[in-house]
Amino acid sequence: MFRVIKYARVQRISADVRNLKENRRNAGHSKWANIKHTKAAKDAQKSTTFQKMSRLIRLAIQEGGSSDPNFNSQLSSTIAQARKYNMPFASIQKAIKENKDTKSNAKSCYFEIRGPGGCTIVVYTLTENLSRIRAALNTIVRKHNSSYTEGAIQGLFDHKGVIEAKPPENTTLETAVDHAIEAGAEEVDKLEDAEDHVLQFVCTPLVLHQVRGKLEKLQYTIMKADCELIPKIQVTLSDADLEAVRKLCDKLVDDPDVVRLYDNIA
Repeated sequence: MFRVIKYARVQRISADVRNLKENRRNAGHSKWANIKHTKAAKDAQKSTTFQKMSRLIRLAIQEGGSSDPNFNSQLSSTIAQARKYNMPFASIQKAIKENKDTKSNAKSCYFEIRGPGGCTIVVYTLTENLSRIRAALNTIVRKHNSSYTEGAIQGLFDHKGVIEAKPPENTTLETAVDHAIEAGAEEVDKLEDAEDHVLQFVCTPLVLHQVRGKLEKLQYTIMKADCELIPKIQVTLSDADLEAVRKLCDKLVDDPDVVRLYDNIA
């Protein structure tokens, strides 16, 4: 899920003029962010994690168009994430091979859910059995007093390329802004809730691989590079609604066919 605390939007108006616009989003240290981080830690301990990572690898190949991580930033990042969960290399290679199997008919699709407190949750799935996942999600949505909605992705989210990277030592945010412009990114900021000094670069999906490559040439260590949904407007929920959303999301991510969740919760 996408996290933004504050960001600097870089706009190249001319060769000599740059405008740096700052805006605050209260997700970084919010109660919801802490809940999501806790859930991620729990997921890492579950037996379904490797199965879910295998599906993410296959999805990355489908979306990125290549089974070679050197030419598919999304796949490279997904493999790195799988390794963080101690997924065996043989299992990663198997997931890549399965995507080439002509017998595999896994399809990706998404569902838009209106959750507690009026929040929106986008559920991405990769499944060989669309009827099964529909039935499973119908049960979860019904039991958690939620409903399906339409048009959320177009109206409430922006589809962007997101890169998280460690900059060279002693790199200031001002220098990172220059690097962002040079690389072709739109936004850059420090992730305040990251354990180490990590910067987040945002770009259009079409130039994700280009931006990653240029940042690597500038000696940045890439932690993550993927396409994500960024909420245009976030909603603040009460403690009771946050707890209800937590339970809903717990059930959603427990399904092995669910590979990603996005939300617009502050």
